[in-house]
Amino acid sequence: MILEGIMKATLIVKIVVFILISSSIISWALIIYNLINFKKIEDKDAEFIDFFMSAEAKDILRSYSKYDSFLPSPIAKMTQEVAAAISSKKEIFKERISRIIEQEAKNVINEISKFQFIYATVASSAPFIGLFGTVWGIMHSFHQIGKLGKVGLEVVAPGISEALFTTAMGLLAAIPAVIAYNFFQNKIKKISARIEFFSNELENLLINSLESSKNPDQQKTVSDRK
Repeated sequence: MILEGIMKATLIVKIVVFILISSSIISWALIIYNLINFKKIEDKDAEFIDFFMSAEAKDILRSYSKYDSFLPSPIAKMTQEVAAAISSKKEIFKERISRIIEQEAKNVINEISKFQFIYATVASSAPFIGLFGTVWGIMHSFHQIGKLGKVGLEVVAPGISEALFTTAMGLLAAIPAVIAYNFFQNKIKKISARIEFFSNELENLLINSLESSKNPDQQKTVSDRK
């Protein structure tokens, strides 16, 4: 019955329904993808943190090419890019290490947040697109009344049906998108906090390693005194 009503609807209403159905499909596809991806991120983050805590700075810099096994962990990706950037420099300073880590941290946060705008767009626009279909359906009903010069259920019902259907479709597209946006935004905040904490740990490790490599004699003297 619903499908029959859509087939008999005006072209504008068909376009509205197509946009809303497409938006809903895209939104649900991204929800499923993100649920799987964020689960992998949490698992791989835990694996990489275990590796990081047991490694030395020189091992982290030398073995960065092997970090692909920890992807899609954002902290593994960040560490890989930081290690690659540092390894390509002949001279490295504390300030440069800080800048590199800060930039790569922003990059990985942007990467895990890249689909949020789609949820926000669907959530904010779908109800208004549905409302447009509603207004158009009601206008079509009044047009039919004026054209036929009579008021009856057979005249009014098709337009009202179109109007209510597009309203429902707008809500069906928007509600899951709103829930998904808030759910994944909370996930992103937690991951961002973990990245920020890990960035500080990585920065301290690399800076301490840099200072140790620049002052080997001083380190040796301190060791001899002990």
